[in-house]
Amino acid sequence: MKIIGLFSLLAFILDGFAVAICSIVERYSPNVSLLVFLGLFMLNFVIAWKLAIWLTEHYLVSAAEKKANDDHIQW
Repeated sequence: MKIIGLFSLLAFILDGFAVAICSIVERYSPNVSLLVFLGLFMLNFVIAWKLAIWLTEHYLVSAAEKKANDDHIQW
């Protein structure tokens, strides 16, 4: 559950950056801003998921949980 919450938070933050970037682009070309937003929107999910996995593995999983997972994989 930790990873889903972290993913949601990261996706929300990254989408905020996408909106900010697109509002700047919209001043110059409204048509292009939609394409930029759609591209950033999709890219944000990939980035947020990879960041959530990395942060969870390095900071949110205890040594006992890592050992239990390693033992389960070896079995």
